[in-house]
Amino acid sequence: MVDRLRTGMIGAGRGVEALSFYLGLDEEEVRDRIAALGLAQPKDKRLRRPSSANPWSVEDIRRLIALWLDNVATVSIAATLARSSSSIHGKRRWLGLSVRDRQNVEERPVAQCRKTPLPWRPTFDVSAIVARLMTRSPGKTVGATEAVAAFPDNVRWELGRDEEKDRRFSILAFAGLRSPALARRMLIEFGVHLTDSAVDNRVSRLQIVRDRRNMTNHYDAEEVERRAAESMSRLGAVLRQCSELNRSFWWFRSIGGNRTTCREFYSKKNQAKQANRACADAMGMA
Repeated sequence: MVDRLRTGMIGAGRGVEALSFYLGLDEEEVRDRIAALGLAQPKDKRLRRPSSANPWSVEDIRRLIALWLDNVATVSIAATLARSSSSIHGKRRWLGLSVRDRQNVEERPVAQCRKTPLPWRPTFDVSAIVARLMTRSPGKTVGATEAVAAFPDNVRWELGRDEEKDRRFSILAFAGLRSPALARRMLIEFGVHLTDSAVDNRVSRLQIVRDRRNMTNHYDAEEVERRAAESMSRLGAVLRQCSELNRSFWWFRSIGGNRTTCREFYSKKNQAKQANRACADAMGMA
């Protein structure tokens, strides 16, 4: 799948930096794979700042690729990314994505589109490229509205309502990555910016249990999967849906507790909802 993307992007005239940036892969890795595929090495074209008033984010580009390759209808992709169909087709051609058989294309709800996983896993930190693209001249940087088309500041993650990000964040947390390392992975893989305190907050709200005696700053893909699987198996981790806040949280067979309502519902900020539930319960008993 990634080889098809590389081939298409090279055919569309994209350079190594563009492939590295949008696919989240190291430039040397990109060059080595291109050579292994027997393709001509693309020219070293440097990415430029966009002139568009509505630039594309890293996540939007990757989401477009994933949905296009998964045969999602253009109208559905446009609705998901809040763009016009002509904009989707224009970016599709720019990326070198091939024309699809209309008989295999299907419309999907926006909520389902947003859950479509990427057919590859980005592993390269694009922040250095972003920093270069944001610099207009020594000592001066461009504003947020002028930033690179793939600048990820506008990537949002609503906790408990984005299954792909929730699960990936959870795996990284269960694997014992410390907050700075976990934040870095979320930036690399999704373009989501998180502070260390934001990571800790989300770990708490998802009710993830971490062994603080066995934390690490080192990321290794296979090791993360192994550590996470062992931790989740030991705890008996089950991802459940909070009936009151309509979002996901982790429940553990080894610990027990409420299976249907997350702890956050009982916090001070949700007192109004607690009162409404109490009232509804009382009316039901009358």
